[in-house]
Amino acid sequence: MSNYKVLFGLRTLKNILTNFVDSFLVLYFLDISDSNILPLGIYKLVAIIAIYSVIYLTKNFAKSQHRANLMRIGIILDFIYFLTIILLKDKIVDYIYLVGLLYGLEEGFYYSVYNILESDGITNEERAKFAGTYTAVESILSIVFPLIFGSLIYATSFLKSLIVVFIIILLRIALSFMYKDNNVPKSNKINMKKYFELTNKDKRFKQMYKLEFLNGIVYSEAAFSYIVTIYIIKVFSNSFSLGVFTSIFSIITCIIGILFAKFIKKEDYEVAIKISMMFTIIFLFFMILNCNPITIVLFNLFQTISKKFKNLITGNNQANLSNYKEIAKEYKTEYWLANESALVIGRIISGIIFILLSCINLTIMIIVYALFLILFATNSIKLQKMLMEKELQI
Repeated sequence: MSNYKVLFGLRTLKNILTNFVDSFLVLYFLDISDSNILPLGIYKLVAIIAIYSVIYLTKNFAKSQHRANLMRIGIILDFIYFLTIILLKDKIVDYIYLVGLLYGLEEGFYYSVYNILESDGITNEERAKFAGTYTAVESILSIVFPLIFGSLIYATSFLKSLIVVFIIILLRIALSFMYKDNNVPKSNKINMKKYFELTNKDKRFKQMYKLEFLNGIVYSEAAFSYIVTIYIIKVFSNSFSLGVFTSIFSIITCIIGILFAKFIKKEDYEVAIKISMMFTIIFLFFMILNCNPITIVLFNLFQTISKKFKNLITGNNQANLSNYKEIAKEYKTEYWLANESALVIGRIISGIIFILLSCINLTIMIIVYALFLILFATNSIKLQKMLMEKELQI
């Protein structure tokens, strides 16, 4: 099997599990903690610190010929993470630090090399097609799986539904052993000083770090991202309703994936970001002023669109920049470590604010979230302008 197909399968299956954790696991946490969001904030903060610790400690191994094993360790730890949830059952809140640590170890090992392997396995020319097609396929599966998970949890229990999760993990383990590693760096030791010497004069890299910092606050493994799920749960209070809701919005991401792969060009990226983020922010404030089913649905409609555009466009830009000729062969690990460092600072700030505001008021929390979302949107547009200007110069 080609690396293109292996990476396609790994990404799709991983995304299904991520969606499960971000929706149904949050609902389970809130159910067994009597809607106390403080344990959720602690869980997320412990996970964030563990993720970065693993990525930092494995930085040299991530440049070795055995680096694909880090990804495999991450997938195996995913199995252990969900097995622990089954064994702890409703005592999970009492062991929130352990569960957060396991999730952080799983994510840390997996992403210590996955982005590097995907950057090597997919060329810049193939990337838009890969990302768009993946989004369409993943979205179709995301229509089905939330309904499966929601129905299983509603009919049996959250814990019994995890059998589907274990099947997905086993498929990921099998796929990981089909990946054929290439472009292994000659040096197996990180050299951040040399990397920064090669990239510091290029403003695109600094702007990417800034965007990753804000991404860590509002989207990627950010505690703030749970606010959206909490608001949905306030109206769609059971797992089946949450599954239906998630599936409906997956249809939208399917359409976006097809549009991205077939019709949207690089010169259209800036407009796509502007329009989708503008409506997301507008309807977020409507939801703050009057939280009801209509405002929640409208906000999530545009939030789904803007987040998917964000994932596709930023993901493409980030991977393409990693293939910058000065760093493509020897300094990709340094590039991704620099990005992860900016990302984790944002995630930690997000987690701390989430914990502090969980003791105050959910409305204040979401207003703070809205302000960071505005900063994220403006910096996304700024980066896109920089990238297009550079392409025109070339």
